[in-house]
Amino acid sequence: MCGINGFISFDRFYDMEQMRALVHGMNEQIIHRGPDSEGLYADDRCALGMRRLSILDIQGGSQPIWNEARDKMIVFNGELYNYRYLKQKLRQQGHRFTTESDTEVVLHGFEKYGTDFLKQMEGMFAFAIYDTKKATWTLARDRIGEKPLYYYASDRMFLFGSELKSLLHTGLVPKEIDSRAMSVYFQLTYIPAPSSIIQNVRKLPPATVMTIDAQGNTGTETYWSLSPVSLGGCDDYETCKKRLRDALFRSVEQRMISDVPLGAFLSGGFDSTIIVGIMAQLSNVPVNTFNIAFQEKELDESYLAQLTADKHKTNHHILTLNWQETLADLDQLIANIDEPFADSSLIATYAVSKLAKEFATVVLTGDAGDELFAGYNKYLISYYGKVYRKIPKIIRKGIIEPISHKMPSSSSLTRQVRKVIQNADLDLFEQRKRLMSLGFKEEELHQLILDGQIDSMAFIRQDYERFPQWDEQTRTQYVDLMTVLEGDMLAKVDRASMLASVETRVPMLDTQVVELAFQLPTEYKINKTARKRILKDAFRDLIPEELFHTPKHGFGVPIGKWLETELKNKLYFYADEEFLKQQGLFSAEYIHRIIENHMSHLEDRYSELWTFYVFQNWYERMIMS
Repeated sequence: MCGINGFISFDRFYDMEQMRALVHGMNEQIIHRGPDSEGLYADDRCALGMRRLSILDIQGGSQPIWNEARDKMIVFNGELYNYRYLKQKLRQQGHRFTTESDTEVVLHGFEKYGTDFLKQMEGMFAFAIYDTKKATWTLARDRIGEKPLYYYASDRMFLFGSELKSLLHTGLVPKEIDSRAMSVYFQLTYIPAPSSIIQNVRKLPPATVMTIDAQGNTGTETYWSLSPVSLGGCDDYETCKKRLRDALFRSVEQRMISDVPLGAFLSGGFDSTIIVGIMAQLSNVPVNTFNIAFQEKELDESYLAQLTADKHKTNHHILTLNWQETLADLDQLIANIDEPFADSSLIATYAVSKLAKEFATVVLTGDAGDELFAGYNKYLISYYGKVYRKIPKIIRKGIIEPISHKMPSSSSLTRQVRKVIQNADLDLFEQRKRLMSLGFKEEELHQLILDGQIDSMAFIRQDYERFPQWDEQTRTQYVDLMTVLEGDMLAKVDRASMLASVETRVPMLDTQVVELAFQLPTEYKINKTARKRILKDAFRDLIPEELFHTPKHGFGVPIGKWLETELKNKLYFYADEEFLKQQGLFSAEYIHRIIENHMSHLEDRYSELWTFYVFQNWYERMIMS
């Protein structure tokens, strides 16, 4: 596995020393992460210098890899899970291999099939292939977007890399904020592809292949889509259960192939419990599992993970978070997230990744179960909205709503009740969109952001309406697959785990599992308040009975408390009128009002303020430095 960096110049000559300095500058910004599954180190990460697409190999790295004719070469970041099968297939067609790496399999597959080979690949990846005869580059990203790929294009050059910071460190990319992407961040708390926080830097979308020729012309195409999948393709419940069980077992088995120590994150939720249960069935040794415990009883759910660990006899490792130690890591964590990213569960994910690193190099996760099988609480908004609207308006307005305003803002019940009340009278799409927006509401951004373009996030509606033949719930899950999963959940786990030198793998994102999930009738996944129905039924034998009767809340981080205590001075510094005037992005008057209302407990605005805090911390380090 190798992070990829590349530089293509169309009109300027760089001598060898200039190129080596440039490439070294790109690489030195990548955090040292220790050896990965192929024994590579961050210092060995591959990078390429080009003048008119001529190649400069950087000595000391195991990549790039060339084909036998030395007319094609590849740099690759990620894992190809079915590479052994594909390698055998290519061997039977006359291809010879000089390494045991999956990277060489991709190169030979591309040599044989071209970009059609992407349809045969099962994995998480971003890669670049150079064809010397055609003088063209081909870049590609995996189907769902587990691995990132940034690029910058101008009329003079094209740069690409696994990390934004490596592009910025070249000094060739202006550090100018993209105001539309910034407004998306302040609504969603993250920035999904293809946008990035830096103007003219983009992220290659998932399931996309891009070509660049010697004149700088680019073209893109999508090589995989759920569009051919018709809803209702699996309409017998028992048959669907068996297909799901078989597909997920096969996926886990593929992702357990590793030459380095293996483990799994175990939160105590259904998804990670199922993955661990399958691993235990497939492994002839106890599985290493990792969990975070909290000192606060109201946040701690480690006992749920322990139930699964006991059931499957895993080697279970628990880290009790010390908030002071966690705060000490906070600046380093924000400094290494590439773009502003305000999902606070990143903090706990980094902590559990550091724990895992002590015992394993590769870790399987339960991510994507909520998006595929309707596990989020927010999916219940339609049901509860209908129930709420049946209550006479005089009772809603005269009794329920006044009481909700007096309930303690810190309570999760209060937040859920208020969400139902606030969204009940909106059309269903607007409800869905608002529940995705964990930061500022769109109308608030006009008061917060100065002279910037506010993105209304029309891309969400475009995905929502892409397949009108699907029912509303399935269209909502498709939006979450395309936006929330790629931009938030997968980015969170990848960034946190990579910083801790751990590789994560996501069995739920096997192509067969994803496509099957979108063939299932909605009632197989969610029925009234019952979520993940078929997933739970298909793997009931692997799930401790207690989990069916205990609600799970996820990683809880006391951000609101921090903003009023340990982070208070820094928050006020970032909201200082002189700081904001120098920055020229935000209204001091508006952000001061938000802060004061929060500090005086008139409103609970911790989510919005955390979004602001993370952006300012990132900006100070990445833009002002």
